[in-house]
Amino acid sequence: MSDYQALILSERQLPSASEEAEPASALAAIEADRSRIVQCSPVRRLQQKTQVFPLDVKASVRSRLTHSLEVKETGRQLALKVLAEIGQEVDKEAFVSLVEMACLLHDVGNPPFGHFGEVVMIDWLRTRLPPLFRQAIGKGSRQWPMLMTDLQQFEGNAQSLRLLHSLQGLNLTLSQLAALQKYVRGAYQRQTGGRWQQKPGHYFSERPLVQQIRARFPITTRGRYPLTFLMEAADDMAYGVADLEDAVDRGVLSLAELELALLGDGNEYLKNCWQQAKADEPGFFSRFRQAINDDLLVLVSEQYLLHQQAILEGSHDTPLLAVEQAPAEALQWLKDFAHRQVFNRREVEALELSGFAALKGVLEAFAPLLALPEQEFTSLDSRQDAEGLVLRRLYHRLPPRHLAAYRRDSRSAAFFESEREREWYFRVRLLLDFVSGMTDTYVLEEYRLLCGFQG
Repeated sequence: MSDYQALILSERQLPSASEEAEPASALAAIEADRSRIVQCSPVRRLQQKTQVFPLDVKASVRSRLTHSLEVKETGRQLALKVLAEIGQEVDKEAFVSLVEMACLLHDVGNPPFGHFGEVVMIDWLRTRLPPLFRQAIGKGSRQWPMLMTDLQQFEGNAQSLRLLHSLQGLNLTLSQLAALQKYVRGAYQRQTGGRWQQKPGHYFSERPLVQQIRARFPITTRGRYPLTFLMEAADDMAYGVADLEDAVDRGVLSLAELELALLGDGNEYLKNCWQQAKADEPGFFSRFRQAINDDLLVLVSEQYLLHQQAILEGSHDTPLLAVEQAPAEALQWLKDFAHRQVFNRREVEALELSGFAALKGVLEAFAPLLALPEQEFTSLDSRQDAEGLVLRRLYHRLPPRHLAAYRRDSRSAAFFESEREREWYFRVRLLLDFVSGMTDTYVLEEYRLLCGFQG
């Protein structure tokens, strides 16, 4: 059996009745994953989440969905290029599908307003959760500091795993779920400085699932699932030029400004790509992007094949684009320029200020639900006093799917030492699942409604 045959499997956490009777082939199971993914609501919601600029029906700038589709196509091209030289027996269709779907799903766990939204949520959690816990529970057990650490972190990649598995119940193959995980550390674990520890890759709530993934693919205990490297590279390639193209399209950056900076500070490779693409002719950005991507496709596939053995062993510890070669350095220059000259523009900062107010406002409006003891929270429907009526209306705004997950997990989730703490942990997750799953427009509308409702 080749290494890839051991990595591309049909196994799920919960096999269906038909699969228990007769296990599906890896390809059939992964094709079924593909159908579930393309039709799931988290993917649809990406069309109303901002990539960089405020969404505008008249503009051609990217949303999270159009960005993810571009990442998916880049991932497909990378997968095909690697497969042409891979030198091992491998189910090629399944290999490509795993990469494509990991690319399509890579942003589904991001909250409204992207990475800025993550920062806002983390700040609120670190400030507000300790006093809310003291009101609801009082003193914590010896396990509680670890659980509080877990709750006070929010990371889109970890939320993606939770969203797809614990909330949506897609029951994807373990191979597909493994391909999604960019980081190996749990949010409840200390950062040790080892490989892929920079951010949390899963929450304590998904610990049983991650243990099952690691039991099936032992290399993911210490490193990444191999195809994750291709997903990460595809993402970097897709937004490197796209953010600048959107900035020019939106009028917050002129082509002349970009050209002046690039021809002054860019490497010779980047200058040559710019000049060959002919900025003064229609279709410039398409030609410019394609020229760089063609070379990056070659570079990334070469790096993957060069380090293939270490990648398959789980010991490779750097992204495929972290190399001192001209195309990779050119891409990094473009990304750095966008951070310096685009992300701090007035229009982008205005969007982030709106997101800051809305996210914190919605979280704060629902915070009283976290201050209640468990018995009071679960009996809100019977409250008739003025405060209870307000809290009950807040409770009724929580999605039925999320409430069902809360009721299930708050009663039976594994690895918790205290039942009261388990309930409160999943009550916090309930709020975070609700808010992080909102689109940009939804969270703004919810904030306006709550501000009016609060008088």
